[in-house]
Amino acid sequence: MKTSTKRPALFHRGAALIVAMLIAALAAAVAVTLIVSEQRWLSGVEAQRDHAQAQALADAGVQWARHVLFQDMRGDDAAVHLKESWAFPLPPTPLENGSIEGRIVDLQGRFNLNNLLPASSSKRADYERLNRLCRQLGLDDKARQVLFAYYNVGGGFSDSSAQAAHPPSLRPLFDLGDLALSAAAMNKLAPYLTALPEPTPLNVNTADRDTLKMVFADINDDDLNQMLAERDSLPFHSLADFRRRLPPDARMVNEEGLGVGSRYFLVTVRARQGDTRAQAQALLRRDAKHWPEIVWKTVE
Repeated sequence: MKTSTKRPALFHRGAALIVAMLIAALAAAVAVTLIVSEQRWLSGVEAQRDHAQAQALADAGVQWARHVLFQDMRGDDAAVHLKESWAFPLPPTPLENGSIEGRIVDLQGRFNLNNLLPASSSKRADYERLNRLCRQLGLDDKARQVLFAYYNVGGGFSDSSAQAAHPPSLRPLFDLGDLALSAAAMNKLAPYLTALPEPTPLNVNTADRDTLKMVFADINDDDLNQMLAERDSLPFHSLADFRRRLPPDARMVNEEGLGVGSRYFLVTVRARQGDTRAQAQALLRRDAKHWPEIVWKTVE
């Protein structure tokens, strides 16, 4: 009888020990889970903080660009060229637990598609220039027709009845993606095109080699290279100066829509804080009397 009495007691003590061990294991698991959750929460908070700080840095870079452009202003008709301070990129600059870099691009050094709008005084000259650019880049006829379809000038300006039947678009283009070009055609054209809020002159001081070449009905590569080298040493100060310094054999049909000044600039700033990164982009418009205006801005 004594033995049978002890067995249940031993059984209960063993069960209690197992339950205690299970409770201890559960408590340890809960503690570990809480610690891991807290660490994840802290990491998430730190990541959000770093991202917010990186975005603030990138946004501050846009203000830096506005300051640089404001300092470089010298008047409405002043020449804008690649030897000015805005044209030199801000290299990756280390900051506490991060870095920042940025650059400013003169968008009037690219072909502004909205120069094809009816209100543009240079639309005929710009249509021919864009046609030449398409030929230079080897763009096929289908892609060229898609490119001009937005403005309904695929057939040029010679057929007035066609223009009357299909009047050109009156709306400025805002996004090159709205042109519905193929990826291959867009990759070819994107470096040379822009869509600004209004028709603008092409700046012959900041246009790259291929963009400047489309200005001419005929110019050989040696003359073009020489002109670019001379421009690097001494930018053009006026259209008259540009015309005077052209190579003897260069043939420019029309100088409408050309200039040596610019109002629209694209700013790109990249910032890093900790392991997070942010980027800000902004289109700035400046004039001789005011702080550069932000036309649009994105911070990601």
